[in-house]
Amino acid sequence: MGRITLNDIRKRFGTTEVIHGVDLEVGEGELVVFVGPSGCGKSTLLRLIAGLDQPTSGTIEIDGRDVTRVSAADRGLAMVFQSYALYPHMTVQQNLSFGLQNTKMARDEVGRRVSEAARMLEIEPLLERRPTQLSGGQRQRVAIGRAIVREPAAFLLDEPLSNLDAELRVTMRAELAQLHDRLTTTMIYVTHDQVEAMTLADRIVVLRHGRIEQVATPLDLFNRPANLFVAGFIGAPNMNLFTATAQDGQAALPGGLAVPVPRNGPCTIGIRPQHLHPAEADASALEGRVTLVEALGTETVVHFRTADGTDVITVMAGQPGIRLGDTIRLAPDPGQIHLFDADGDRMDNNV
Repeated sequence: MGRITLNDIRKRFGTTEVIHGVDLEVGEGELVVFVGPSGCGKSTLLRLIAGLDQPTSGTIEIDGRDVTRVSAADRGLAMVFQSYALYPHMTVQQNLSFGLQNTKMARDEVGRRVSEAARMLEIEPLLERRPTQLSGGQRQRVAIGRAIVREPAAFLLDEPLSNLDAELRVTMRAELAQLHDRLTTTMIYVTHDQVEAMTLADRIVVLRHGRIEQVATPLDLFNRPANLFVAGFIGAPNMNLFTATAQDGQAALPGGLAVPVPRNGPCTIGIRPQHLHPAEADASALEGRVTLVEALGTETVVHFRTADGTDVITVMAGQPGIRLGDTIRLAPDPGQIHLFDADGDRMDNNV
């Protein structure tokens, strides 16, 4: 249970179309993450799936049932909001049980579900507290627990960790991943944080301007971005992108590096910072002067500028001892060069 299918979903607000013909299938038990910049439509798409908004056209199916015009309450889904949305005057136990009691569920069954959710989320000692007596992480657990007790066909989570501090986000991210493994229930998770997307998702849906740019596993997105937008969005630090014109099967990059290209004409060459390494003395290379060194202990992020003013970033393991003003020569791993055509689409014959 929990297979969700979107067929040519469009959404307009007035004359402005914000979702442009989205087709997507989320498999049973899958954890799919919607990611993209602010305003890309990820939260709007989640609200359409939840039934909080209605699509202008297209259909939404849950386990083969058309629910496009079915109310949110009757879709069998549970949503976890960024703001937690807990009732401040109720205890944790009352927050967990309130929705079930409204459905006239038997008291024993309500108690069983609340107890199971509290045990799973390790919030049993908090059941008599009110939300104002809880930390941010504890409130988030309660919000997730309120979704769990409904035993939904799927969970919809809208940036649930964005109000937490950085350390707690890491902890909660791990807990969410473990929770999904235990529940094996379909989850759709919205975030603007690509680290959350990469670490949580079975598949990631990259959105821009209300359109899907690519759907793939996290590593497929990293290793084979479909276009320049995905290449620039996924990965930290951002991929180095160089515009060039290929002639006679090669393109010249700033600093003297020559890269083989399968066809002539305008192109963009992408090299991730992690895939640049010190070049051999007689090899072609990206050469430049160091403008910034960010020493992080286990790795060092080095910014340098080539003679023609092109800024490049590389990530080096450990503490290489590079200083501001040093001249460095770097070459990419041959199998880690990404090529994009004049339209920004990935070339099939990458080197």
